[in-house]
Amino acid sequence: MSDNKDPGSSLRPNPLLWIALLVVGLIIFVVMSGDRGASVPDAEPVDNGAASGSIERSLLVPPGMRAREYIEQIRTRGRPYPLDEAYRKAGDYLREGSLADAHLLYFFAAREDHLPSIMVMGEMSDPILFSAENALLDHADAVQAYKWYRKAASLGQPSAEERISDLQQWASAEAANGNPQARQFLLNFQ
Repeated sequence: MSDNKDPGSSLRPNPLLWIALLVVGLIIFVVMSGDRGASVPDAEPVDNGAASGSIERSLLVPPGMRAREYIEQIRTRGRPYPLDEAYRKAGDYLREGSLADAHLLYFFAAREDHLPSIMVMGEMSDPILFSAENALLDHADAVQAYKWYRKAASLGQPSAEERISDLQQWASAEAANGNPQARQFLLNFQ
């Protein structure tokens, strides 16, 4: 029998100890050798007045934030609001795909009785004209379309009455096909 306390035998260290030492060594190497202040080669330096190494947060704009800031500027200037300008800016946002910004500006102008904006709000909800690519909504909302068209009609927009009539025809056809929402929507016309 051999005795482990024999001076000729060698004790083998635990392999987990070697792995732990290797991991600690790699962490120290990464921390000590990483050049965190270096710029990216061939990149244009950006002077945003912030400390070196900071994140440029203005590039991370939440949906609708640009419209909210613009509306705040308009309100600060006071009435009368430049609603035609807001309407054009909403169209620009829509073309670039910023649906939240476009929707907020159209909504702002529509609430201030800007007829073109009211009609756009109606069209964005209209089940006949609905396009998911141009609307913030997931699906058409005939009640919202009706509400906006009613408002436009009360302000004298002749095409709004036509849109309301089209909505009624749409709802009648859908109700005949068994659509319960269309059947309920028809109650607006009684």
